[in-house]
Amino acid sequence: MKILSSKPTITRKELEGVLDCLMQDELNTGGAVKNFEAAVSELSGFKYPLAVNSLVSAYLLIFKALEIGGEDEIIIPSFFNNAALSALKLTGGVPVIVDSDENSIFPSTAQIKEKITEKTKAVIAGDTFGFHFDGEELKELNIPLIAEISHSAGTEFSEKPAGSWGTFAVASFAPSMIITTSNGGMVLTNNSRFFSVMRDLRGYNDEAVNFDLTMTDLQGAMGITQVMKLKDFLKRRREIAKKYYEAIRITSHKPLFPYNDSFSYQSFPVIFDAPADRVDKYWKKCGVEASRVLPSPLHVIAGLKGFDYPNADRLSKKLHSIPLYPTLTKKEIDKISKSLGAFI
Repeated sequence: MKILSSKPTITRKELEGVLDCLMQDELNTGGAVKNFEAAVSELSGFKYPLAVNSLVSAYLLIFKALEIGGEDEIIIPSFFNNAALSALKLTGGVPVIVDSDENSIFPSTAQIKEKITEKTKAVIAGDTFGFHFDGEELKELNIPLIAEISHSAGTEFSEKPAGSWGTFAVASFAPSMIITTSNGGMVLTNNSRFFSVMRDLRGYNDEAVNFDLTMTDLQGAMGITQVMKLKDFLKRRREIAKKYYEAIRITSHKPLFPYNDSFSYQSFPVIFDAPADRVDKYWKKCGVEASRVLPSPLHVIAGLKGFDYPNADRLSKKLHSIPLYPTLTKKEIDKISKSLGAFI
């Protein structure tokens, strides 16, 4: 049987929490969602949390709070998910896409600064695959910063919670994320004015016009259990990552970063020293699902030319991810490690 590239980590505890909501007829946004918000607020270090129904909704609320529209510009890395781009389609505004640095999946501070104009209203960056982006230097820009922590929730960087450099933080709780509620997301901030605007637009009562972007208590119940087990999830991911690092050491293939206990290893991306078709054929023969992690970077989705984004373009073609998730068995981990070390 093929080893899948990604699986959610769902146990009996999550099912019990959902069943408890059903037995108490709690299906809308209620106590479970509030408890989940409080739990994520505590681990992220942000004072004001709002659980929503998707990552796109989280960005939508931020853009509305910032009054984005018209010719307002939002800086977004090209090697990034498309949620912010999708939200801008709804609010208006202009995405300004920045390439990755030459030897990184992240843009450098200098690259971001080069894109700033008088129309810039926010900068987005995030901890892609659970590797930390250092956004501290961006704080001097005095522009709202949006930190995406979907892949790094519960980790720390420089002794601070991941993404704490942001004016806002956003997280997806899709099935492949560090925390999952099946779907859903969250936006967090320390700014009470932005929070009030976003809370009203999200919807929490019937007394005002809103977008009805709420999370259900069923999802909130799942999320509470996921947060309770997050330390164990992260420990397991790091244990598996260590085995992969040991296996890849004897090959010509390259992980993105050296091993680090602070990373979450939401994925294990590798730059393989081989053409993409050979990579696909090898892992298929091994019975392991190794997929290109981001086949369409944002400059491609936006219809921009690849030669203006050479680094993101190269990563989209060369970077594959091998399976790494807590429910992998010892037999599966050994098979993946052996296959990784044998691919020469």
